[in-house]
Amino acid sequence: MSFVYLWQNREKTHALSCFWLKQWGKRILSFTQLITVLKSKFFLKIRGSKIGDLSIISNKSRIEGSLHQLTIGDCTFIGQAYLAIHADIRIGSFVVINDGVKLLTASHDVDDPSWSPFAKPIIIDDYAWIATDAIILPGVHIGQGAIVGAGAVVTKNIPEYNIAVGNPAKLLDKQRVQQLKYNPVQLIACYEAWLGKD
Repeated sequence: MSFVYLWQNREKTHALSCFWLKQWGKRILSFTQLITVLKSKFFLKIRGSKIGDLSIISNKSRIEGSLHQLTIGDCTFIGQAYLAIHADIRIGSFVVINDGVKLLTASHDVDDPSWSPFAKPIIIDDYAWIATDAIILPGVHIGQGAIVGAGAVVTKNIPEYNIAVGNPAKLLDKQRVQQLKYNPVQLIACYEAWLGKD
C-alpha cells in the first residue's frame, strides 16, 4: 500500500525543529488529498487493474471498459483523462498523462461494409509524456521517453525519445534527452510532504 511506502520512506528530520514542524504541517494539510489519491487507486485495483507504487490516477478521470486490462507501473501520473479499455492498456513507470488525454483502444473498420468494430492494445513505455488533449488511437505503441504534443492525434507508433506533434501526429527532427531520471509524482503535494523534493 502507498501509505506504508510513504511512512517507511518519509523524509526524516530532528523532532520539533522548525523544519520538522513545517514538514508535519504540510502532511496534515495535504492529508485529504492523499486519502483521495489512495481511494481512487484502491477502487481501480479491487476492480482488477494492476497499479504500481505511488502512481496517481485523478479521481476525475473517466475509465470505462474491462479494468482488468489496465496495467500501470510505478510513479506514473494520470490527470483527468479518458481511457476506453476494450483491449489492454499498458502504461509504464514515470509516465505523465496530462488532462484531456484520450486513450482509445477500439474503433470501427471503415473498409468493411458492415462497419465492424475492432480493438487493439495501447502501450506507453517508461518516461513517456502525453501532453494535454492528445488522442492515442488503437494499436499505438509510445516508446520510452517519447513525447506526444498537446492536441496531437496519434495513429502510428512513436519511437523512443522521439517527439510527435499535430493531427495526424508527425515526428519532429529533434529528439528528447535520453538520460531521464525524474519522478513526476514526487512533485505532487501529498507525496512531496512525505518524501521531500529529491
